[in-house]
Amino acid sequence: MRRAGALTVTAAALLCLSSGCGVPPSGVVEVGEPATGMTLSKAVYFLDAESSLHAVARPEISDTNPVAAAVRELLAGPTPAESEYLTTALPPDLPQPEITVGTATILIRFPTGTPRLTPAALHQLTCTTALTTHPTRPRPAPPSVAAAPQQSPPTIHIAFPNTPPQPTPTPPTCP
Repeated sequence: MRRAGALTVTAAALLCLSSGCGVPPSGVVEVGEPATGMTLSKAVYFLDAESSLHAVARPEISDTNPVAAAVRELLAGPTPAESEYLTTALPPDLPQPEITVGTATILIRFPTGTPRLTPAALHQLTCTTALTTHPTRPRPAPPSVAAAPQQSPPTIHIAFPNTPPQPTPTPPTCP
């Protein structure tokens, strides 16, 4: 008797599966152009296990100087969750620099007593600054979308006490 009941349940399940569960077929649904990727503009750069730069998104902050806000986020370091796979080359007690943003130049001036930064730390700082002023698009837009004219990223000058500001090239490895 149990065997007959099991066969009945199995047969009913197979019948339900083969009937398509009552969902009628539909035609092609047009939804427009494919997505082209997000513009990454609110992020800071930390280092991964191979010491490669890695952009980490940050929430938008209302600030009259978005570069200063991004540098504050960078100096705060990775969050506890990010610290499991990211690190920073910036010293933990690095003071907030004075930041002046011009149309073609950004001056980052550190106060007296600031130690020199390693090349990796400079890369974090310049990539974060460049991204804040010149957002990147990870994937190109499709050819059907009119491309906006490309603007050059600003020149970033980093100054330390008792030294004149020097242009710091943005590393070509900013992802």
